[in-house]
Amino acid sequence: MSSSRSAGRGPGRPHAASRREVERTVIALLRRDGYDGVSVEQMVEAAGIGRTTFFRYFGSKAGVIWYAFDDTIEGLESRLRAAAPDADPLDAVRHAVVASNRAAVLSSDVWLERFRLLDSSPALRAGAYEHWERWKLAIARYLADRAGTTPQDPLVLATASACQGVFVADLRTWLSVGDTGEAFSERLDRNLATLTAALRALFPA
Repeated sequence: MSSSRSAGRGPGRPHAASRREVERTVIALLRRDGYDGVSVEQMVEAAGIGRTTFFRYFGSKAGVIWYAFDDTIEGLESRLRAAAPDADPLDAVRHAVVASNRAAVLSSDVWLERFRLLDSSPALRAGAYEHWERWKLAIARYLADRAGTTPQDPLVLATASACQGVFVADLRTWLSVGDTGEAFSERLDRNLATLTAALRALFPA
């Protein structure tokens, strides 16, 4: 009898949705109802997980939007650390930016969608500064190390900010045209190549 009941229960706990699966479900909900109109409880219910799992995955409501972008920054930092010592500094920056974003975009069909939500939520925009600063400083630290200066050097910061400006401009282009993640990556590569060619004299190899 005991074995019959065991067979009826199945092999154990039901499958727990992965963080990527939860992200996909929750971002679809946020796109439908707006970031400010959805509570954590509604996210948890839609994804079929518990609050403990939600906070383990994301840390907070805003973490649903930012965690994958922060992972992309870690990828950017890792690629810059791995750049060859004799690589052209600005080429290394371009390759690291494009590669880290391509890996993120192609690994998730909703990676870019978070930027639609950023444009529509004052609460998210208010918290965006620290994430964008971390992205910019990853580049500034690398360029400063190659140039033998500090990340606060005006030319270093200006160059990192210009790279960020291209990235944000290409995100806005994507928001308006809605093309593929691969097209976004190719456009980013082209525009960063144009920018870095113009700035190359500032950071000789």
